[in-house]
Amino acid sequence: MKHLLNILSVTLVAVAVAQLYRGHMELKYNYETLAWREKGQTDQFSKILETSVQRTHRDAQKIAELEGQVKALTANNGQTK
Repeated sequence: MKHLLNILSVTLVAVAVAQLYRGHMELKYNYETLAWREKGQTDQFSKILETSVQRTHRDAQKIAELEGQVKALTANNGQTK
């Protein structure tokens, strides 16, 4: 009977250790998956931000050009009157 209890105790401890290891590996897998997703989203956000900055820069250049044209037209219009 004592021999059977020892086997049962060892089996119980082995199952507990196996469950702990399984839980640890599952958490590790979930962490790596989340880190991979976060990196992908960060890369995507960086690309969107870079595109937005480029677009803003182009818009600012175009506005400056149009303001120059308006000033030139206004100056020419004032000289012709």
